[in-house]
Amino acid sequence: MNIQKAKVTSKGQLTLPKSIRDRLNLEKGSYIAIYLEKDQLVMKKVNPKKPLSDADPIWDLVGMFHDGCEGQETPRENRVENKVTPFREASKWKQS
Repeated sequence: MNIQKAKVTSKGQLTLPKSIRDRLNLEKGSYIAIYLEKDQLVMKKVNPKKPLSDADPIWDLVGMFHDGCEGQETPRENRVENKVTPFREASKWKQS
């Protein structure tokens, strides 16, 4: 284990050593989770989740099982309506 030091500034900031930034691929704007574990300060790289784009195919599934209940979104215009059996009705076709 290669232990390195970082000095805390008057504003509570510190600079991570370049070798650590390089190894963890930390760039400007990267996030680090910081927490205390007993009497030790622990830092871990946060891998941000990439937000879904409007073109992501998962959005085609939103509202797929729409059955007219309040609060649910209506199907998109490009989806064929009334071709998907609502979940409540599908159970009657389930084989025993």
